[in-house]
Amino acid sequence: MTLRSLALSNIRGNWRSYGAFFMSSVLSVMIFYIYAAFVAHPALTSGQLIGTAKVRLGMVLCQYIIVIFSFLFVLYSNSAFLKSRKKEFGLLYMFGITRIQLRRLIVYENTVIAVLAIAAGIGLGILFSKPFFMALAVLLGMKESIAALVPLRALWMTTGGFFMLFTFISVVTAWRVGSTEIAGLLNAAGRPKERSVYSPWFALLAVLCLASSYGMALRLNMANFSMLAPMILLTAVLGTYLLFTQFSRLLLRIIKGSARVYYNRTNLIVFAQLGLKLKENARMLFIVSILSAVILTASGTIYMLGLAVQLDNVKTQYEDAQGVISLTMFIGVFISLLFFIASGSMIYFKLFTELQEDQAQYKALTRIGMTQAELRKIVFMQVGILFFAPCLVGIVHALVALKALNNLLMVSNWIYSFVIIGIYMAMQTIYFLVACNSYMKSINLKGKRL
Repeated sequence: MTLRSLALSNIRGNWRSYGAFFMSSVLSVMIFYIYAAFVAHPALTSGQLIGTAKVRLGMVLCQYIIVIFSFLFVLYSNSAFLKSRKKEFGLLYMFGITRIQLRRLIVYENTVIAVLAIAAGIGLGILFSKPFFMALAVLLGMKESIAALVPLRALWMTTGGFFMLFTFISVVTAWRVGSTEIAGLLNAAGRPKERSVYSPWFALLAVLCLASSYGMALRLNMANFSMLAPMILLTAVLGTYLLFTQFSRLLLRIIKGSARVYYNRTNLIVFAQLGLKLKENARMLFIVSILSAVILTASGTIYMLGLAVQLDNVKTQYEDAQGVISLTMFIGVFISLLFFIASGSMIYFKLFTELQEDQAQYKALTRIGMTQAELRKIVFMQVGILFFAPCLVGIVHALVALKALNNLLMVSNWIYSFVIIGIYMAMQTIYFLVACNSYMKSINLKGKRL
């Protein structure tokens, strides 16, 4: 068997593991192509649209955001994917494969995934570019829709850019894995977890930082905006980080001290395992909570900015201003969608990175008499905490930020804000159910679906 055939066999035989990385790559390619196709569209370059300069500038800036997002997202998903395969690489070493051959195998696998992801992403991008252009035309108040074209420039930019991105990631990954010792690869999943420690003072600092950031946000106005805004951002980010790295461990310690709660049914297993994983998951939960806050705050902010423009009858060039606000709203929706998918994917990748270790733990619990129903309840609670704890923190952050924005712009529409939060929670719940069922299948927990 050649390395190329082995790479293809690995992809076909382990598609569940490859699928998450592949789909995240396809999504990044698709969204980038849609934006690139619009930026290169003749209607934009020839000046046929209202406020063309501002529209083009907004789309180009959004394209830069997507480039940075795509690089970080694909890099993270690839890193999480390969981390779950370290034991597999160690076994290949034991079977006689050399470091150079292993590096070539990784490059072959990533090349196959890159070609398939780029082709699928561009195909979906061409398919969805028409409704994208139709929605944008409606928001910009155009009487005629924007024709759906396939600009060659967009094709070359997407194909060349992502192929270079995948090539760079493949080379870096191959070098890192090939430089790791066999023992390090084989024992990557079996290393003993460090005991979760925390400082009560840092836990108290988390509460103080969040309380002070909320207090300053509620007192925000035009006069003190330049002075308070940086302090609000700094204390909110620091407080959120300490909330998950320090205060959460203190809260877990308090729960363990309550015998009525801790020893109730399967709670002992849930919180014991959660405590072991908290140190590793804390940074990921922090990032997801910040992304959740950005998604909800951005959605509400864009809407209220548009509302403020509509209420201001003194403004000149209203039509142009309204067009810019509509474009900003449209871009904001797409960026928010990107961040939502990124936040959910980070949790998904985290679950499947530790799949083999978790599977061994659940098998051990089965041997000591734990039933399938009890194991499913444990998984449901643990995965639910990982999905919804950062979401709830992000929602609280967003509500405070939107209240501050209400005071700043002298406009208010809480119904819209709560609708956005409701939609976000519904999407997160669907994402959670899909991930939870997929996770249970992977660890071979049989029974009725959730």
